[in-house]
Amino acid sequence: MFFVDDNLIGNKHKLKTEILPAIIEWQKSKKYPFTLNTQVSINLTDDDEMINLMVEAGFNTVFIGIETPDEKSLEECAKFQNQNRDLVSGIKKLQNFGLEVQGGFIVGFDSDTPAIFQKQIEFIQKSGIVTAMVGLLTALPKTRLHERLEENKRIVKESSANNTIFSTLNFIPKMDKNILFSGYTRILETIYNPKDYYERIKTFLREFKPVKKNISRKVIQKFELRAFFGSIWLLGIKGSGKVHFWNLLFWVLLKYPGLFHQAISSSLAGLHLRTVVSVS
Repeated sequence: MFFVDDNLIGNKHKLKTEILPAIIEWQKSKKYPFTLNTQVSINLTDDDEMINLMVEAGFNTVFIGIETPDEKSLEECAKFQNQNRDLVSGIKKLQNFGLEVQGGFIVGFDSDTPAIFQKQIEFIQKSGIVTAMVGLLTALPKTRLHERLEENKRIVKESSANNTIFSTLNFIPKMDKNILFSGYTRILETIYNPKDYYERIKTFLREFKPVKKNISRKVIQKFELRAFFGSIWLLGIKGSGKVHFWNLLFWVLLKYPGLFHQAISSSLAGLHLRTVVSVS
């Protein structure tokens, strides 16, 4: 179940004293029928009490707008809560508490140089963010970015709000457009190729410590069996990256057998993500 909120922890007092206690009480009374997902800001890592309450409530996944590991670009987009902190350590802390971190990333800021593409790749791989949503900067109406670019006559059309297609870039970037597009493509082709993707799953599983009390059943469900055998066929037999898939399965069985289902789930997600970004 996904809590649709741009930043669930925006009102920390209300969340701690009213919302999370009510969710915890309901989840316990129903034996945790749902796992929960939402969006938060990275400063969640500063509040251990909040993290523990969220995990107790049944949250196991959070989406965070990381945007970029570059300090100048963070300043440019006013992502102040991301600045002057070790983002990788923060992500690993959340993983240690039992929260999988999904991340949003952007390239195309004025302060970005061609070096940003490799920086993004290295950050994503090192952090163990399995689901990394990387997009091109887009200028949305009524934002400071849009106003600034409009003043400088750099807006060429209104944004479609889709920031993953080259043709939807709605402003003139500082970086050469061909370099921006080729660098963006390189990020996607790297992070979602089977070798790097399965290695990132391993990085995540080394840190991930799920809370077992959030699981209300131990009986294997039919859909789980279908997912397992489907993954064997699609990824272990038909898939172009089958060597890396089998390497992951044997590795997780030897090192972290309790996370086998997570490895299968993440592997299948990769199949979908590679299809979306057209990486074979």
